[in-house]
Formats: sequence, structure tokens, C-alpha cells
Amino acid sequence: MNALRGERPTIHVSVMEVGGKPPDGWQAVEIGKSIVFRMKHLDDYRTKNWDNRIYDALVLIAAVEYCDKTLKRLAWGWQREIHLAVPVYDVARWQNPEVAGALSSALKFLTGDEWRISFFRREREPDEDVGRQSRLEFGDPGRIVTPFSDGLDSRAVAALLSVGEKSDRLIRVRVGSKRDDRPEEAPFLNIPFAVKSGPDDFPESSARSRGFKFSFLSAIAAYLLGTHQVVMPESGQGALGPSLVQTSHGYEDYRNHPRFLGKMERLFAALFDYQINYCLPRLWKTKGETLREFAALPLEPKEWIDTKSCWQQNRNSSVGHKWRHCGICAACLLRRLSFHAAAVDEPKENYIWEDLTAAEFTRGAAKGFDKITGAMKQYAVAGALHLDHLAELRFAPLHRKKLTRHAWQLSEELSMAHAEVEEKLFGLLERHALEWKAFMKDLGHKSFIAEWLA
Repeated sequence: MNALRGERPTIHVSVMEVGGKPPDGWQAVEIGKSIVFRMKHLDDYRTKNWDNRIYDALVLIAAVEYCDKTLKRLAWGWQREIHLAVPVYDVARWQNPEVAGALSSALKFLTGDEWRISFFRREREPDEDVGRQSRLEFGDPGRIVTPFSDGLDSRAVAALLSVGEKSDRLIRVRVGSKRDDRPEEAPFLNIPFAVKSGPDDFPESSARSRGFKFSFLSAIAAYLLGTHQVVMPESGQGALGPSLVQTSHGYEDYRNHPRFLGKMERLFAALFDYQINYCLPRLWKTKGETLREFAALPLEPKEWIDTKSCWQQNRNSSVGHKWRHCGICAACLLRRLSFHAAAVDEPKENYIWEDLTAAEFTRGAAKGFDKITGAMKQYAVAGALHLDHLAELRFAPLHRKKLTRHAWQLSEELSMAHAEVEEKLFGLLERHALEWKAFMKDLGHKSFIAEWLA
């Protein structure tokens, strides 16, 4: 899409039922083609608490993902304008100002874009799309729901929650992997829909809407189970760090931030008349501290070594036809920092960039890897700078006002005293700084990362 400097990219998308026609000037996204429901997995969501708002919410989540991935951001500006029309069963409910306002507020805060979402009445009957009703029986308010993937934090927190008296209380909602590694009778094994782009890949890779998808699916699972608590597994550096350090795009990342999760609580309450409580038990812990506790459990090492962290697409991340983490994006660097801080060994062969002590960037990559690009180096520089700047925040007087303001915002969202939040935030940043300093010391002053930061 072409746009003049000063303009923002705009898209008009109308989600259509089979055979429907969009308004003039709108792009049709057809249910069954661009948004495909996997009936087998959708049936896993069919409990006695099912109603049509669930299906409408799933369509909305998929449509938001489609728009977010379709409209490319410009090099000189982050914000986009997205017009989205979605068919629903209960138009009055979705058009209620409280619901509509909470929805646009959550999406704008999360993605940094202007969302204009409208709703119109569906024509098809529910059973034509939804399939059979399995009506699983739940209703245990003592259960805990957590989004679950192959990520390190996700695996760690699920394992820690499964220890002792909580072992039979935990329900994991699959959000990031196709692996079925739980009993077949367990619900929520897979995301019940897929979003397809057509012959080409989606052009926009920032995908901030993943936070909307994961948190909404987890809340839906809690509602269907009749429980209220959703545990988000992110550690402090991942939940707070992306909103504290200025990005090259100029808009902070709030995907796992308490302020965004608070907006999702208000959206869900307005839509379903049901209170969901998101909690972050590792909010004031570093990822290294979480890994240390995880590794201390009586588990096989593969439980943490086989976890996935990398942001790179699979086609750019293989050596000898075997997938690896890139090892140099922000997510990978935080992972490697955490393994170092936890004193847990990890095979260098987990990464394309096996050697971070190398004096030159290209020399750190594994032998035989021939896909080194300028973009990869940019990812590496950005990742190193992010962790380094996060380590500087606590000790630079220039940032004291910013941290104090952030602590105020967190205290309001978490219903905690400002002084307590500020103390916890400063402690988290201090421990991150100590971990980063020790990590960089072991890399040596001649490593390419040290050279960049110097």
C-alpha cells in the first residue's frame, strides 16, 4: 500500500459469511476461507456455559489478527487506521457503548492504532457454523487457567503451579504451539481457528494483536470453566521491560502489561457480565529467577532446554535443516541472559549464533549458515540495546521521573501502594542490571555485542 509521508495506512475490512458481499470499497474476509474454524478443536470449547457470544468473540479475535497482519506499517510512522465490520448474533450487545468503548480502548492501547469497529447481524443460524455441541461439564471456581505455549516462561510457570496442592487445579489453554502433549480429554488443546492470507505471507510482522488473542482466549476458557482466575506467565522483564524502554518504532509494547490486562478485564466484564482476574505471579521476578526455580524441580532438562523463544520465522532459522533459535533477537538474548543468571547450561547448538563472544557479528554464527542479512544484524543491535537500556534505567537520574510515573500507573492498576510498587519495580530493575552486567562480563569486552554497546 502506498502512502504519502504524514498519512497513515488505512484499511476497510468486512468479515463476511459464505456468499456475502462487502460494501463498496471494503475488503471481504470470508468465514471458511480467510477465517477457518477447526470444528474438532472448536468442540473442545463447547461446555454448558457456551453461548453465541463465544463464537462472535472468536470471529472478532480472528478478524483483528487478520487486519493487524495485513496492513503494513510505514517506515516513518507506527500508527494505522483500521475499519473493521464483524457479523454477530447479538448486535445490541456488541454495540453497547460500554462494550464498544472497552474494545476500542484495549486495541488502541495494545497496538497503537486507531480501530473503528462496527457490527452487523449474522444471517446464518448458529449450528451451521459451530458444529456439534459436546457440552462438557465443568463449573469449578477453584481452577486456574493459564495460556500455554512452548515458551520458557509459559512452561516454567505451568510447572511451578502444578506443584503440590495446585497440581489438579491448573487448566492450560494452548496459544502458541501445535503440539498435543496433554491428555486427549483435556479442553483447549488448540486454538479453534486459523487465519489465512491467501497465496502470499502476511506483510506485517509486528503482530501486537497476539496479546489480544492470547488474553481473550484465556478469559473465554475461564468463563467456560466457571472460574475467574487467569495466570499470565510472563516474568518482569517481558511484562514491563518493553513498555519502559523506548523502541525504534516509537510505541511501547504492552502485550503482557498489567494496564492492558486491566482493559481486557473491563472488556470481558462488559461483554459477558462476568469478572475475569488476570494475575502475573512472576511480575517482580526476572526471567533468570523464574528459570532457576523451574530448573530446581524434579524434571528432565529437556523441559526447559526444548522451550522456544525466538522471534525469527522458521524459514530463516535452520542449520543443516534443523530449526534453531536465532540467538540474537531481543527474545533470544533475554533467554540466554536468563540461562546465564540461573547457572543452567544450554547447548550452543540451540542457536544459530552459537558464539556471542566472537569479535565480529558474522563470525558468531554456526558454520554452514549462509542466510545472514542486514535485518538480522538490526534485530541483534536492537535486542542488545533494549536489555542494556533496561539495565540503565534504575541508576540514571534522567529516568527517575519516568519510573515514578510508571509506578503510579501500576499501583492504580494493581491496587497497591505507590511506594510498594516503586520499591518492587526498582528491585526488579536492579537485579536485571546485575544479571546483565555479569552476562556481559563473561562475553568479554571484545565481543561484538560489547563493541556495539561501547
